[in-house]
Amino acid sequence: MPARARPAVQTRGIYTIQLAAYNTRPDADRLVAKLRSNGVTARVSGTAKPFRVRLDFYPTRQAALDQVALLRGRGIIGFVTTEEPAKEGTTP
Repeated sequence: MPARARPAVQTRGIYTIQLAAYNTRPDADRLVAKLRSNGVTARVSGTAKPFRVRLDFYPTRQAALDQVALLRGRGIIGFVTTEEPAKEGTTP
């Protein structure tokens, strides 16, 4: 009987999209709220300045670049960068 192939383990990528960086957390939080009201899920990355407003994690650089192009069509400008996802139960 042939061995069964194991399903690939799904891991979060290290690619993310940064939209802005602020010296204060309230400024970053305001942009996150504004983006949310426009249907874009964003988060604040960092616990000290600069507080970066970033989107989700993407498995490949190309997947993130594709999302940047879609956002640009909506008038939202960002760039691809890398970030290690936070461990379970912690925040970036």
